[in-house]
Amino acid sequence: MYQEILKKRSMLNDRKPYSTEKRIEIKEAGLRDLIFTSLHLEGSCIKKEQVQQILREEFVPEVILADHMAIQQYRELAVHMESLLELQSDLSLQVIKELHGFNSEVEPVSWRRCNPLVYTLDYNPPPWQEVDERMEFFIRWSYGAEEAKGNAILKAAYLHHKFLEIYPFEQNCEGTARILMYYSLLREGYPLFQLRLSEREYNQSIVDYLKHQNVDPFYQALERSVFNQLDVLLQMTEE
Repeated sequence: MYQEILKKRSMLNDRKPYSTEKRIEIKEAGLRDLIFTSLHLEGSCIKKEQVQQILREEFVPEVILADHMAIQQYRELAVHMESLLELQSDLSLQVIKELHGFNSEVEPVSWRRCNPLVYTLDYNPPPWQEVDERMEFFIRWSYGAEEAKGNAILKAAYLHHKFLEIYPFEQNCEGTARILMYYSLLREGYPLFQLRLSEREYNQSIVDYLKHQNVDPFYQALERSVFNQLDVLLQMTEE
């Protein structure tokens, strides 16, 4: 499927530059899909149409206030990601902390100083004393990512899981792992998309990696999601 994805991405690139209206439409759809994915995987019952309404500055009574606030937070995060991309910023410890700060509304941002048990994943992360060293190694790994063999989507899957294996912050590492995954793919020219996994399937894919170093379930879902999104964008940009 990866070769088909490369072909579809090439077809989309050949259609650029898009009109201003089309660029806005694509950008809005991508932001909606990122937010819906994140809230959905965090247990929210919000619908994609409701996310779209709130992004249009509408108040939706059926949606809890916390989700309204989270959507605004993700909007600000997306703006910051866009500015980082314009600067062609590599993934770094500083970028990770910046993205986590926007994603979690934590200030100042620092590595965890405790040893949590992550109940949803039945996982004990490494001791907090090792986080500094492990995150330095994580960044060095990201420059090569030999396991990915030049496959940007496979690299993004490993990036997500390896970050969670360290679990460097006290809370919301899952959300930040997804943002790093998206950022990695955006830097490689891929669009934002809806990750088509249920909350249970998502957590199980992480557990498969933490216990067995098996990245395949998550990679396959990620690959399928990107493939589907490229199909949507090809339809949107047809003349």
